[in-house]
Amino acid sequence: MSDASPKPPQSPVPNPVPSLPALDPVAVMFALGSEFRWPIIQLLADGREMSISEGAALAGCTVVNFSKHLGVLLNAGVVDWRRGADRRQTIFYIPAARRPTPGVIDYGFCKLTVPST
Repeated sequence: MSDASPKPPQSPVPNPVPSLPALDPVAVMFALGSEFRWPIIQLLADGREMSISEGAALAGCTVVNFSKHLGVLLNAGVVDWRRGADRRQTIFYIPAARRPTPGVIDYGFCKLTVPST
């Protein structure tokens, strides 16, 4: 007989997006809950990348306004960015690891099906 008490089997909780940090659900839902920011997500959901000026032109608003909304999305972790040749060329996108299949975005605590625009 063993002195060690048997441990119950551990069922691993899979991390659906292992290469990306966990997100704050409240911040993500706040960022996604805007009638102005949701179309931005729809534009980026298929893997498209865009600069602030491109996004502002598509949205029909000023660069300053579009930048403000992208900042909310970025701070919540909904989108990511990479540096361009200069600040005006900064590119925003939804990481491929969060887009497991076309039209689906996985934020770890929820999956969104995004209709194509």
